[in-house]
Amino acid sequence: MDLLHSIGVQTTCYLQENFMGFQDGFLFISAAADLRTTFFVFFPIWFHLKESVGIQLIWVAVIGDWLNLIFKWILFGQRPYWWVHETGFYGSTPPPVIQQFPITCETGPGSPSGHAMGSSGVYYVQGTALLAQLLPLQQNTLISRCLSGFLWAGFWAVQLGVCLSRVFLAAHFPHQVVAGVASGKYEIQHRDQTSTDVSGK
Repeated sequence: MDLLHSIGVQTTCYLQENFMGFQDGFLFISAAADLRTTFFVFFPIWFHLKESVGIQLIWVAVIGDWLNLIFKWILFGQRPYWWVHETGFYGSTPPPVIQQFPITCETGPGSPSGHAMGSSGVYYVQGTALLAQLLPLQQNTLISRCLSGFLWAGFWAVQLGVCLSRVFLAAHFPHQVVAGVASGKYEIQHRDQTSTDVSGK
C-alpha cells in the first residue's frame, strides 16, 4: 500500500510543479464539487424546473454522503499531505515536498473521495434529466446522438476536473478519487435500477 501511496504523492508533486498556474481553477472546482453546491444551487434550480429531479438530487446527495461516510469508516484511507509526513517509507531520504492549500488538511479518512463520489452521482442525475427533457424534442437521430455525446463528454470532463483538483490539492490519492467516481456512479445506477424494478412490479 505504501508503494501505491508513494505513486500518488509523485502524481500530486507532478501536478503541483507543472500546473500551479491553474491553482485557482482547481480550488474553484473542488469547492463547486462540494455537496453544499447541490443543496444551495442545483436543488433550487431543478426543483423550480422539474420538482422530481430536484427531489432526486437531494436523495442522491444525502444517501451518497451517508454511503461515503460508511465506506470511509470501513476503508479508512490515508491522505497524501499527512501520509508523506508520517510514513517511514522514504527511510533516510527526504520525503517529497507537498504544498499545502486552505482545503488540503482535511483530517478524516480519505477513501473513497467524497467530492468525487458526490459529483459523480449529482452530475449523473442532472445529465440523465437533461437528456430526458431534450431528446424527445429532437426528431433528427444525428442531432440526438451528438447532444447525448456532448452531455456525457461534459459529465466525464467534470469528473476528470474534480479528480485532478483533489489530487492537486493533496486531499486525496489518485486511487481514492477513482474509487469515488466509480462508487458514486454505481450508487445512482443501482438506485435507478431498483426504482425501475419496483415500479415495474
